[in-house]
Amino acid sequence: MKNNSIKNMMTKPIYIFLFALILVSCDSEFDVISPEGGDGPPVITSVSEAREDVVVTQGVLENTYIIRGENFSTLKAIYFNGVQASVNLALTTDNLTFATVPESAPYVGQSNELVLENLSGSTSYDFSLLTIDDFTEATIEGVKTVTLLGGDFSETSSVTFVSGTEEAGNLVEREAEIISVSETEVTVEVPSGVEQAFIYLETARGAVAQSDSYGFNYSIFIDELNPEWEMSQWGGTFDLQTTDPALGQYSIQSIREGWSGLSFLAPDIPFDEYDAITVSLYGTGDPGDSVILAINDFDGNASHQQIELIPGEWKKVVIPLSNFYPNGGEPATIFRLDFQESSNTGKAQYVFYVDDFGFL
Repeated sequence: MKNNSIKNMMTKPIYIFLFALILVSCDSEFDVISPEGGDGPPVITSVSEAREDVVVTQGVLENTYIIRGENFSTLKAIYFNGVQASVNLALTTDNLTFATVPESAPYVGQSNELVLENLSGSTSYDFSLLTIDDFTEATIEGVKTVTLLGGDFSETSSVTFVSGTEEAGNLVEREAEIISVSETEVTVEVPSGVEQAFIYLETARGAVAQSDSYGFNYSIFIDELNPEWEMSQWGGTFDLQTTDPALGQYSIQSIREGWSGLSFLAPDIPFDEYDAITVSLYGTGDPGDSVILAINDFDGNASHQQIELIPGEWKKVVIPLSNFYPNGGEPATIFRLDFQESSNTGKAQYVFYVDDFGFL
């Protein structure tokens, strides 16, 4: 009995020591994984565009932003207008994180909330979204316009057409006159001299969105004939410096007899270098008047494209080059383009105008 009592007395402290050791060990592990920093809900102090680190209150879809504040060390998720963003937690500290606005995030008619969620709660921040989905072109009383489609454009401050690059030494920035602004559309007048450009829309909240390329990859006539080209004709006359009607400063007036034509002679343009031909035409006759656009002196294999003219209006057309040769047999190069009058009404004279002519 004595020996057993001693044994019991000896083992109790051992069990107590082992239990205490386990508790200490557990406490130690908890201290190691415990995040440093605040333990409350996130606090957002600013959002900046990542490339220039400029503070903004509006973001552009698919762009990356720096979010600064507090209590980010236990960050779980970031949402832009309810859509979860891509976040690199490896670059997150207690005071800073990076987030990319999802392409699918809604941007029109929203409460405009940037939400951060951590282990202690969540917080929201006023942050609207911006994107340019597309643009359309029109001519209003002889003035070329572009309407940007997308949103949220409510606080648009400027629209600029940018051509060339600083690296190439040919950078040109032309600010456009804004005609109208709504949440989903902005219409501007195309600045004079623009052939090809990217359109930048800037808002009062610091966001800048860029459109797809506007204009021509290769121009034939915009206010003047491309110096690499020459012109010819049969059965009529033409004037390269007509001011009324014109898109910009000048257009080409073409006065034709029936089935006569206006020719543009090219410096052997590779057929596969461009996707389409675009041109604006203005009719002066009757509804149903038309012209045929043909490649390479009415190449026998070509499927000539007929274009109906609209009396008293400019009509822009874009014709894929593949439409001319739907069954193959396309030429290696384009050396000539013709506009042949094709109304077949027997009039003594047909008048139409050509402008903004080129390749896309």
